[in-house]
Amino acid sequence: MTDILSSPYSNFLKLLKSELWQTSLDLSLSHSEFLSVYDLASKQAVLGMIAESLIRNNVSLERKDVMKVLAIQGRVATTNKAVNSELLSLSKLFTENDIESVVVKGQTIGIYYPNPLARTPGDIDFYCNEDNLPKMISAMASTWGIHAEGKPSEQHFELIHNSIILELHHCLMKFASKKSQKIWDNIFLSLTHNHVEIDGCSIPTLEPTLNLLYTFLHLYHHLIELGVGLRQFCDVAILLKTYYNSIDENQFFEWLDALDFRKAFEIVQMILVDILGMDKKYALSPIAPDKESLKAINMFMDVVWFGGNFGFHGHNRKFRFKAQYFLMTTYRKLQLYYRFYRFSPREIKASIFSSVPHKALMAIKGDLKGI
Repeated sequence: MTDILSSPYSNFLKLLKSELWQTSLDLSLSHSEFLSVYDLASKQAVLGMIAESLIRNNVSLERKDVMKVLAIQGRVATTNKAVNSELLSLSKLFTENDIESVVVKGQTIGIYYPNPLARTPGDIDFYCNEDNLPKMISAMASTWGIHAEGKPSEQHFELIHNSIILELHHCLMKFASKKSQKIWDNIFLSLTHNHVEIDGCSIPTLEPTLNLLYTFLHLYHHLIELGVGLRQFCDVAILLKTYYNSIDENQFFEWLDALDFRKAFEIVQMILVDILGMDKKYALSPIAPDKESLKAINMFMDVVWFGGNFGFHGHNRKFRFKAQYFLMTTYRKLQLYYRFYRFSPREIKASIFSSVPHKALMAIKGDLKGI
């Protein structure tokens, strides 16, 4: 179990909480202490936020570390501006070609951060239904000269434009459980979308209650597969704060119960309060940790600290053959399924008896795309 009271973790979390909730902090870091914080921030995909916190709090650093922090701040801000520009171009493509789409995660959540340019950006994820998907593929080919070639993964096509990765989803959320998939599809298709303004442009996204559900499910899916970093937990915390008076709590928990993820959400919510310092008033249910829930928090966080952002840091990912990577990741997933079974039994049971055998069969046939 990771000791979060130790100096590296304590300093890191103090800085992260200060940036998330805009609180003041009196801190100085030696060069070795700074490097420990830097390594944790890099692993958890929150370098921009830590840099912003160090600068805003005027944390005492050695000169070479100050220069590194300024470089990080500038690099993350520049990347965010590039992703925002690409998102605006994508929105223009929607409008000009009469395409209905919805953009999720990423910049549509980052805009709610205290400093949107400090959140470490990723790719652009957007969804088109079966009527709009061919129009989108055609528009990107004719206007931008990029093509959705080959077979997509279970959820999306991956394309690159202006060095920005675009994930064009034909399926926004993939469940191993057919029952859960049907419930999710009914939820998603029954709701109207919302809009968020980014650099003066109105971007279609999910309405508040569904946005929180989807962002949590995305986090938890990665947590029990190979791992996930604190950036995704920060996203959920920011949505809870932003949508404090907008979330339909009864509807949200009705959805969680139907999908069999309430227990998992309750632990994630405790992590937001106990680890990230979120005010309890933003929680959707009472926070009252007992011995069992504290053990669960430690179990969740062990995965977060071990693997970091999407589990990238937990294992060697350099293999000569893709089959070797498949065997390693499958073994890791089965370990996590065993540990997390009680928090989402339906989905994990379906993963073990349906999803894993299906992917194993694909691997035997040599089809490793998306595995």
